[in-house]
Amino acid sequence: MSSAKTLFAPTPFSALSDEERARRQDAVEWTLAAQRRQGYTHDPLIEDACQSFVAGQIDLAELGRRLNPAL
Repeated sequence: MSSAKTLFAPTPFSALSDEERARRQDAVEWTLAAQRRQGYTHDPLIEDACQSFVAGQIDLAELGRRLNPAL
């Protein structure tokens, strides 16, 4: 099984396929929806980090660091 780091490695925006962008968008939407169901709200910094991930500007590890600076 591949690790999450391999599954969502950073890719330049122009090289990110539509399929990969959609997969990342689905993952972000699912995660944010799960957090809302638990009563959490997100702020613009989280939204910006998630969109950078979807666009391929950052990898999954960097997304985690931006969402939880303690990582």
